[in-house]
Amino acid sequence: MSKDFIARDGALFAEFDDAELARRALDNLSARGYRNLETFFPFPMTSDQATNQLGWPALAMVVFALAAVGAAVGYFVQWYANAVSYPLNIGGRPAHAVLPFFVSALESLLLFGGVAAFVALLVALRLPRLWRPVYEIEGFERASIDRYWIAVGMGLGGDDDDFARIDRELRSMNAVRVVRVTEET
Repeated sequence: MSKDFIARDGALFAEFDDAELARRALDNLSARGYRNLETFFPFPMTSDQATNQLGWPALAMVVFALAAVGAAVGYFVQWYANAVSYPLNIGGRPAHAVLPFFVSALESLLLFGGVAAFVALLVALRLPRLWRPVYEIEGFERASIDRYWIAVGMGLGGDDDDFARIDRELRSMNAVRVVRVTEET
């Protein structure tokens, strides 16, 4: 969940104890025009969630670019050390031998690509994140076991009347409980 999902006005988290009730509530909220929804279920609830693959082409491009830079740097260092800086004529072999330089280039490619993937993934997921307001909801940890949570984000400008109206709607959909979460929670 992004920081601006809860925003400064908060979000309402509705807990359901039945998967079918939660799915119907999610469909109902979507049909009513709510777009700032987030789900916390132990498994995908809709066919869209099951088939939606979070492709991160930007992450792949960054990793590929840095891996290519790593290969070029590895090759350049080997070439500079053996052909320019300190060339040795041993047995008539050329100072710039392409095939043996590929090994160090491959190792550099893997090193740069691996480090780039690790750092880019941390940045993309905004990690490490040791605390989030949603962790303060008692029983939220059961969302990965047997509970179903739907969060309705208010964004900016939500007032208490909006919260009360959405709270009533969620309770009419048989939510076990509804909890308001803000950044300060």
